[in-house]
Amino acid sequence: MRKKVVAGLAVLFVLISGGIFYMVNLQKTSSGLDVKEEKLIKHGFRLLEEQLATYIKEHYSGVSKIEFSPIFIEGGKDNPPFTADIVPVVYDEEGNRAVLGTQIGNTGYPSYGNIANLDIDFDYAGNEFIYLKSSSKGLDVDINVSNQETLPEEAKIKTEIKGMDANIEALVKDGQLKNITKSEIGSPKAEINYNLEIKRGDYSTWK
Repeated sequence: MRKKVVAGLAVLFVLISGGIFYMVNLQKTSSGLDVKEEKLIKHGFRLLEEQLATYIKEHYSGVSKIEFSPIFIEGGKDNPPFTADIVPVVYDEEGNRAVLGTQIGNTGYPSYGNIANLDIDFDYAGNEFIYLKSSSKGLDVDINVSNQETLPEEAKIKTEIKGMDANIEALVKDGQLKNITKSEIGSPKAEINYNLEIKRGDYSTWK
């Protein structure tokens, strides 16, 4: 009898724990996402931000700091398509600050997000599915980083990111940044500030 009672309590504990876990993960956050969805987005974009910041830090000299906008989301399950974008920000050694992904003159430059740079979803078992669409093997060679917390060496981009390079060059020519040049020396002392805040809205309005 005692064994049956213990077994029954164990089953009850598992059911209650599972129910609590299920309800917590279905709870909506201020962004309108489930807790589990928000966790996935933050995980994926933390890796994307590190990938982009590492490229700038290792390929440009004269950079003092790199930071990012919040993760701007639009759409969702009930209003597809879902998009999520971030905007990198670069500081030169004089303290000048410039936002990437805006328009300079008549030319518009890309943002970075789940359409062009990142695949995020859940697999059939409900596990996180995170692929960066570029890797050390090329801009069109994706890499599975689902189980990574920081950027692995094989996910560092070695080839040119032409859109970003053109954007930084335009910012220098426009005078928004000074003395930042493409260089193998890079900026090893550059500070990186990641931003995993999630907001609803249009990334292009962020300055």
